[in-house]
Parts: sequence; C-alpha cells; structure tokens
Amino acid sequence: MMTETAARNPFAPTTVAVLCHDGPGSGPKRKAAAQAHLRWVESMLANIALAGPLYSEDGSRMVGSLYVFKTTSLEQARDWLATDPYFAAQFWATIEYRPFLPAAGELVGGTAW
Repeated sequence: MMTETAARNPFAPTTVAVLCHDGPGSGPKRKAAAQAHLRWVESMLANIALAGPLYSEDGSRMVGSLYVFKTTSLEQARDWLATDPYFAAQFWATIEYRPFLPAAGELVGGTAW
C-alpha cells in the first residue's frame, strides 16, 4: 500500500495566493482601515503562510496586498478575505485567487521536491 506522502504529487498546490490591487485614490481608505486590518491579520495568523503589502515600483507607496493562505480551497480563501477590514473598505480594484505551491526558496527551506 502506498503511503500518503508517497502518493502526494510534489507539484500540487498546497496554498491559495491572493493578489489584491488597489484602485485609484485608495490611500485614505487604506489608512483608515489599517489598524483594524492589522488586528485581523494577527487573529488570522494560523491561516496565513505569508502576507504583506505590495508597493509601487519605486517603493514609495502601497499599491496592493498579497496573501498566501494555508488552504487549497479557493472558497475558503474567499471567505477568509471577506472578513478582512481592508476588504470591507472596498479600495481594491481587483482581487485574484490562485492555487499556489511554495516550491523553492529560503521560506520553503530549500525546495519542495
């Protein structure tokens, strides 16, 4: 009998990445919701593999948010994000949900294969 580890596809997504792009004029709404958002992040740490702001190319201003949720369910990721005060502030112009495999790098501890 094949073990679960042996049967697992090493290149199957293990998380959901969420890429949120701010809309025009988002700065005041982002600022107003920031403290509540940070408290929400703290309450969600068990479900977040990685999260943080995205910046303009010159690094001068926030232009979006990136989340990597510890789930393979797009529906679960959508449900979690819907509870974020940033989501409620409605300043994101677009939100993309994608199955994601953290496959290589320091945060992964090398490679996934």
